[in-house]
Parts: sequence; C-alpha cells; structure tokens
Amino acid sequence: MYTLGAWRGTSDWTRFCNRLPTEIETDIWDKWPDAGVCVAIGHQLKVIDIDTDDGALMGAVLSVLPYSDVIKRGAKGFSAFYRGSPAIVSQPFSVGKERVVDLLAHGRQALVPPTIHPITNLPYVWNGTDSLENTSIDHLPELPDEVAERLKAALAPFGYEPPRAYETGEGDTLWRELNDTALRNLDRWVPALNLPGTCRSGKGYRAIAAWRGVENANLSFHAEGIRDWGADEPHTPINIVMLASACDLYRAVDWLTKQIDFKPSLPAANDGFDVSAFSSRRRHPSFTGTG
Repeated sequence: MYTLGAWRGTSDWTRFCNRLPTEIETDIWDKWPDAGVCVAIGHQLKVIDIDTDDGALMGAVLSVLPYSDVIKRGAKGFSAFYRGSPAIVSQPFSVGKERVVDLLAHGRQALVPPTIHPITNLPYVWNGTDSLENTSIDHLPELPDEVAERLKAALAPFGYEPPRAYETGEGDTLWRELNDTALRNLDRWVPALNLPGTCRSGKGYRAIAAWRGVENANLSFHAEGIRDWGADEPHTPINIVMLASACDLYRAVDWLTKQIDFKPSLPAANDGFDVSAFSSRRRHPSFTGTG
C-alpha cells in the first residue's frame, strides 16, 4: 500500500480472492502513483505460469493443456488464464533446482499488464488476441481437475520429482510443532512465498530476503533451520512468513497451517493454541497475536 509518501508491504491482500474491492478502495488505489495491477485469484480463475523459455519443456507443458488465448508475458515464458473447479489448488513444479511451472489457484495472485516487471523494467504484455479486460471468467477455457497430474507427467522426462512425502513435526507446544512440521515440509510452502531468487539448494532452498532490500540470495531454508546469512539472523517458518508477506502473526500462522495442511498431534490444552479456534478469531476486533 502507498501510505505516508512511501510504498509499504500490506497484509490480508488475500481478502480480495473472496470479494471484489469496494468503490472506496478502488478510488484510493487510483491515487497511488506508479501502481501496478494484479488479479487476486478466486475459486474459479486458474493460472498456469510457465517460467522458462526452454522450447521443448514449454511444448511438453502446452501439450497437456487446453489452448488459451488469454496469455501474458513478462521476462520469460508466459502465463495462461483458465477457469476450473475449486478442486484445483495451487502447486509448484520444479525441474532440478529451478521452478519452471506454477499452477496458481485460490489465494494466489498474478501480475497483469501494464504492470512494470521488476527485473526487465518493461511492462507485462498480453500476447494473445484476448485479455482479462475483455474476457469473462466464464468464457475462459476450462482446466480439468487432474491438471496437476498431467503437468507432472509432462515434466517427468525433464527431471521433475514430486515433493517429498509429508512428515509430521515434533515440539512440546503447538507453535513449535507447526514450525517443526513446516521445516520438514519445505516443498509445500517455501516456493509459495514467491520470494525473488527462490531456487533449490540441496534438500532445501535459497532465496533473497526481499524485505531487507538486498539482491543476494542469502536466505537459506533447510530442515535444520532457516537463516539469513547476510544479516546473520535465524528465523522460524512463522517469522519468515510474517517478513515475506508483511503480515501479522495470525495471518502467518493461518497461511502456513493451510499451506502445509498442518494437523497438530498435541492437544490444544498444552498451550492454548487451538488451530481451529485461532482461525475463527480471524476478524475479531479484540484479537492480538503474541508469540
């Protein structure tokens, strides 16, 4: 958001995945200088984001997808827009150390023209004959519910490997169990942070700590822990979500819980952290988070 003469990270932007902005909100946004545009993805819109210019890989992916003429391009590859059922959920697809395809669904967002790309400093462009401005979601081509399985099969010859099996974490409190479970299941949430420079590093990931305004990938994610080597600081998964998304404790816990499908083994009475009750307090005006 643009406030006090500067751009600052905003929290709870995902509310627009569930409702349209009000006229008051759009009037405020219209006054923000040099603002880009994104579409907050609801339950019907789906996006296939291909982040590579490898012709063979692109061809393999496109061979298992319906044709869409609503596509946009940024630095490389392109994003194609579709409609689909709520059964289709977000999922990243990596080959080697590179994430090459993202299936984007409810709770995610996609930048659209004429937003300026942060690396090329050139605007995103529509590459097809249509755009989201003149095409309703109901008129977009439909993705099959098994699209994720199709993408896995298409990418298998290029070295795609599915995420490791879910591992339950440990801890003497539910907070620690959530953090430990997240560390054991990095594939389920680290790519979804959308941090710049995100790539595989051994069994973990490296990324750029964008909130510090740096350009080097000094942030490391491993099962043993998360560390920002540039600032010489350790982080928990909850803390890193708060920093990466500029959100409060509640939203970080809520997002991480859903992203890794966290099912606590400890009773809530151990420390008062009841995930379902925590979630139900989302918009209660008296709620304040501590940790």
